[in-house]
Amino acid sequence: MAILETKKIGITFGGLKAAHDIDFTAEEGDITAIIGPNGAGKTTFFNLVAGYYAPTAGTVYFEGKDITPLKSYNRTKLGLARTFQNLNLFMDLSVMDNALVGMHTRTKNGIFNSMLNTPAKKREEKESRDKVMEYLEFVGLGHMAYEKAKNLSYGMQKNLEIARALATDPKVILMDEPASGLNTQDLGTLSQLILDIRDRGITVVLIEHKMDVVMSISNKIMVISFGEKIAEGTPDEVRADEKVIEAYLGKED
Repeated sequence: MAILETKKIGITFGGLKAAHDIDFTAEEGDITAIIGPNGAGKTTFFNLVAGYYAPTAGTVYFEGKDITPLKSYNRTKLGLARTFQNLNLFMDLSVMDNALVGMHTRTKNGIFNSMLNTPAKKREEKESRDKVMEYLEFVGLGHMAYEKAKNLSYGMQKNLEIARALATDPKVILMDEPASGLNTQDLGTLSQLILDIRDRGITVVLIEHKMDVVMSISNKIMVISFGEKIAEGTPDEVRADEKVIEAYLGKED
């Protein structure tokens, strides 16, 4: 069953078609990768799906419902989370406080309780911290919960970005180049983490340039070039596709 889908989605910037007529489906429980050359339109596509850009054409569906008019924060409330290629952390805040940012979409008490620090608010805050600690333990950061984010290694900061997305309790997580800048050891850890996220029942869609990561964990791959989908299939199918070899992997002499 497709949990996330786009039909003929596209956007134009000043006459330039940054994304054009892209049909895409992510099946529930799958890991779907999106690849393509730099500047191909992959992150633009993510921004359309996540609600950061309003499409000039096409439709986005989540669990069969048209979410095209919804703002990004409303899509998050439905269960669509997002990480970013460029880390979007509060470096002078603790790891715990950074991850707690993701919980605000799930808190139930209103501003009245927040201002008065009512028993209900205190109870909710404890529940939020307990839940966030679970996510931090899951990504290997439980022992660093009260360190400042700036004191983490780059790989740990990447994991914190993931933990914050998980704290929104997503059904689908969009991951924009999670392997960027990681060393070989961290790449292996990341690949396993993504598989573990999938095993928790969360559908994963990722943009990635590290082809060994993509080929080892993905159920399906979509390839974008010059803002258009040029191929889609299993890793083996995509690896053998002539259009992909020419546009992305490089054509052999």
